[in-house]
Amino acid sequence: MQLRWKEWKLYSARKRNLEALGIPTHTAREWAASSKGCWRLAASPPLGRALPNAYWADLGLRSFHPSYTRLRSTW
Repeated sequence: MQLRWKEWKLYSARKRNLEALGIPTHTAREWAASSKGCWRLAASPPLGRALPNAYWADLGLRSFHPSYTRLRSTW
């Protein structure tokens, strides 16, 4: 999520993309104007709703979670 937020450098791009991903206008405006850092915003609820795991899977990226749980269960 942090990577995508950094790609959307400008306020207008952040607001437009958040709205396109289904975030309400008021919330998109509020988070796009935030002065908090990209790592902090990566864990925010609006970005979590806008960029869920399914979004990344559709891009062809794989999750580490299945591998982690498989390795974790052997301990």
